[in-house]
Amino acid sequence: MPFRRIKTISRRLKGSLAAKQLFYILIFSFFITFVGTSFNLFLEYKKDLSAVDDQFTQIREGHLESLSGSLWQLDDLQISTHLNDMLTMRDLIYLEIRENGEVLFSAGRLKEGEQWVRRGFDMFFSHGGQQRHIGVLDAYASLEGVHQRLFERLFVILVTQAFKVLLVSMVILAVLHRVATRHISAIAGYATSIRPHELGTRLELPNREVDPEYPDEIDELVSALNQMRQRLFHDMERRQAVEHQLARNRALLDETQKLSNIGGWEYHVDDELFLWTNQLYEIHGLEVDPTVDHFEVSIACYSKADGEAVGRAFTECIDRGRPYDLDCEITTCKGEKKWIRTTGRPVFEGDRVVRVVGNMMDITESVKAEEAQRRSLKTLMTVLDSVDAIICVSDTDTFRILFMNKAMIESFGEGLTGQEYHALFMAGREKAGPPGVSPRAGIPDHAGALVWESRNQAGAFYINYERSIQWVDGRQVRFHHGVDITQIKKMEEELRQSHKMEAIGGLAGGIAHDFNNILSSVLGYTELALDDVPPETRLEGYLQEIYLAGTRAVALVRQILTFARQGDEEMVAIQVKPIVNEALKLIRSSIPSTVEITRDIESESLIFGNATQVHQILMNLCTNAASAMEGEGGVLDVKLFDTALGYGGTPVPVSLLPGNYLSLRVADTGCGIPPEVMPSIFEPFFTTKAPGEGTGMGLAMVHGIVKKWGGEIKVENNTPRGAVFTVYLPITEEENEPSEPLPEDDTLPTGGERVLVVDDEPAIARMIGKILGRLGYTAVIRTDSVEALELFRSGPEHFNLVMTDMTMPTMTGDLLAAEMLRMRPELPVILCTGYSNRVTDAALAEIGIKAFMTKPIVKKELARVVRTLLDEAGKGAGST
Repeated sequence: MPFRRIKTISRRLKGSLAAKQLFYILIFSFFITFVGTSFNLFLEYKKDLSAVDDQFTQIREGHLESLSGSLWQLDDLQISTHLNDMLTMRDLIYLEIRENGEVLFSAGRLKEGEQWVRRGFDMFFSHGGQQRHIGVLDAYASLEGVHQRLFERLFVILVTQAFKVLLVSMVILAVLHRVATRHISAIAGYATSIRPHELGTRLELPNREVDPEYPDEIDELVSALNQMRQRLFHDMERRQAVEHQLARNRALLDETQKLSNIGGWEYHVDDELFLWTNQLYEIHGLEVDPTVDHFEVSIACYSKADGEAVGRAFTECIDRGRPYDLDCEITTCKGEKKWIRTTGRPVFEGDRVVRVVGNMMDITESVKAEEAQRRSLKTLMTVLDSVDAIICVSDTDTFRILFMNKAMIESFGEGLTGQEYHALFMAGREKAGPPGVSPRAGIPDHAGALVWESRNQAGAFYINYERSIQWVDGRQVRFHHGVDITQIKKMEEELRQSHKMEAIGGLAGGIAHDFNNILSSVLGYTELALDDVPPETRLEGYLQEIYLAGTRAVALVRQILTFARQGDEEMVAIQVKPIVNEALKLIRSSIPSTVEITRDIESESLIFGNATQVHQILMNLCTNAASAMEGEGGVLDVKLFDTALGYGGTPVPVSLLPGNYLSLRVADTGCGIPPEVMPSIFEPFFTTKAPGEGTGMGLAMVHGIVKKWGGEIKVENNTPRGAVFTVYLPITEEENEPSEPLPEDDTLPTGGERVLVVDDEPAIARMIGKILGRLGYTAVIRTDSVEALELFRSGPEHFNLVMTDMTMPTMTGDLLAAEMLRMRPELPVILCTGYSNRVTDAALAEIGIKAFMTKPIVKKELARVVRTLLDEAGKGAGST
């Protein structure tokens, strides 16, 4: 219990400066009192010891000599008296006289255990002038009295010293309290009680006057504390401002990281400590948790390959100080797919990496945008490259090409970027000044684009559109859009040629119709006349010549119709090679001997055509070639070979489809064809020959036949001289069934049936009636189709066959036949025409017409067709 109380007091004393001062002053006072008392006691002890010495001195000086005399005289009484007299001294307790170690006399008594001090005195006696040693006096002084006196004075000295020291201590304590302790307590109280918001309050010590000229330590302490307070106050304000700014910056950083999807991280190598910003947790799909294993959590989000790549990069960044920057795809802890860009940068201390700092950016939207942009660009380039037109962009000032699409590269070749596009599109046109000035000509369209046609050095035609647009770098550039219209130009030319042909064909058809009617009369009546004249007479010869001339006229009409693509020649699969070989034999005999013929007839292929017209094609081409070499002679080269158009880069003429074609090539070494004449050579009646030397129908007829057969004819000047005609005809794989040859028989079939003949030309109608009459038939003639229809309605069963012309006023032949067949469906009908574009096999079959005859009509053909139809009608009636 006392120990605890002492410990409590000690603990309290340790907490108070005044108590500590009092404690140390008391300790010091006790120490001083002890030292002072000890010193006083020491002095008193010395003093008492000095008094004992004085007593010994008094013995030596006052008693020793008389005692020595008494001993010499052996005066026992005197000796005893002297000894007893000396014992009266305060501290002497025992005296003895010895001689040679033997005690002669003694006085007093020694107590056992008593402390004493002994002093020996030699005793001498002068006798006869000599000093003689007669013995030793030993005096014993007791220290008990000394001790008793010291003890008696100890309390007085101790109290006196303690009071004096305590008084001094109290004075010192009071002075310290007034001068220092109270101010220190006030300072301590100020320092203890002050709050951060009270740092503006100045420290002022109460009941203290400050001398500014001579400040003491307390004043300096107060001044230092006030300065420190002021600094703390300003530092606090700055720290609060900094903390506020840091808080704002931190909030701004968090918002910025959220907006930019960037999270930062830091790794301390020595501590193996990862630090993440909040946004990094957000990117990984985690709640903010500094205790997780950041590296393992992050690596687990990557694919195996990306995780290994990031791990290697992170390790190399630490080991070798190598920064890294990687784009990867991750799967967050919430299962979301994201694209991120992770970077790391080492921080060195000396040569050692101590930290790695980096960030992670969510680039998912950027990756999606780039992918969309790539798809958009790919789509755009696909569209641009799929456009058949050429597209290029050139600099406004220099005309240098900046961009070309695939069509332009394929048309003009690569490596043109940087060249002037005028060199490609402005052939034959001038620029208004130096490079960089807009081209002349061209008409603005409704959208403001400059439009013009041009022809490049390769001979291709383009329609060009040019406008100003803003380029990707912000500058204005020229956007050039050129459409290759070469094929359109050719098609336009062919269309014009076709229109010419159709116009001439229409004219030829009209002429052929009328001419055939005339020829029908001429040939028909000539045949009638030949039947009536005696054989082998001059008149028969004249009639034969008339008939032969009429036959040639029929061939001429058919040639005109063939040219106009209106011929009705039979199309069969034929082999061209033997026809060409046969025609060349005839040509050899009909052209000058100065013209050499070379041939290379290879093809064995078949085409759909007509042998006679193949012969006409070759004859016309070779005749024209021989005419071109008529003066100086030359070489006529004929080749027949197969060609695959559209394969392996072989160009295809505009009007043809890719495929296999038979090529007939006729080349000469003549004068060639002037360029200004070239576009007109296939036009009907166009000729460069003198009047009377050519009709201008040869090449036109060839053109008509080739087009009718689905082919194409191409002409170009030969190198070094002459011209080359190349005919392309489609090859067929079909072969004709060989037909049995009809037996030759001059006997014409006859009959006795009744035939209605309808033709608006009375002469032709009468001629046909007479021919039918001579063949045994009864012919009823009508020159008006309406009258003929009324006659037929009155008795349809009275007629076995109807023969009607196609082209008649009021009612055409096909309509008349349709009305009659409506009344009598089994009726045989023959439709005749000199020319009609309405007559087709399909149209005749739909009406029910059984036969079709082209004027002029000859007796032999008429007899065969009429008899055939009547026999077929009879068989049908019999089966019914």
